Amino acid sequence: MSQVSLPRESKGAAVAILKTSMTLDAHTRNGLTPLRVWGIIRAEARRIGFREWLGEQIIPHDISPNVPVLGRLGPLARKLHGWTGGQGPGQLYVAAYNDVRSKLKPELDQFLAHMGTDHCNSGAHRLPLTLKGYPVDVINPITADFFIAGYLALRVKDAGKPGRPIDDQWQIGIGLYFGARRSIVDAQTAINPQDPASVLTYPPIKAWLERSGNEVHRNVAAYIDEVFRCRI
Repeated sequence: MSQVSLPRESKGAAVAILKTSMTLDAHTRNGLTPLRVWGIIRAEARRIGFREWLGEQIIPHDISPNVPVLGRLGPLARKLHGWTGGQGPGQLYVAAYNDVRSKLKPELDQFLAHMGTDHCNSGAHRLPLTLKGYPVDVINPITADFFIAGYLALRVKDAGKPGRPIDDQWQIGIGLYFGARRSIVDAQTAINPQDPASVLTYPPIKAWLERSGNEVHRNVAAYIDEVFRCRI
């Protein structure tokens, strides 16, 4: 796909570029939509605690050492911000950021070039966006869209198994994005203690999560359902 045909809106551009990625499997590419990126953002916003939200809003990501006096507080600012957990609208951690940068580098480079700013009225010259590092890149509203879409795609790809239906791959992949691997494994183990990995389909996992007396498990099922419904 040529860059000129890509959407200018960042979620649409990120998804369109990822849909051409040879790193991802066909099931992941076909199921990825801008609405699902929105679904992740909405689901995360519903679950962020007030203290975490407030911390992300009022604590600076960093303080330049060039700022008189306050510049010395840069390391403290980074440390305090790290305590607020995942960052940005997708609540991504540094491991997710690094995963996208290493496994989807060509796609990320294409996105940065496409979303760059014009330097003349005709738009003939374009300067690619530049990455600033974590957590700025997962907080910036433009670059965050690519990192959310990219990390979701990588987790859905990881959820693919021989014999696992496409919809089930997507639902389990959404759970992996949410950091719910332990809950999914707990469900598989409860369903088939002798061979947890043989539990390939999501419906029995969902039923177990929803029946669980653990609120964490029930929240995982609700999160997966909320994002998965965002199909188009």
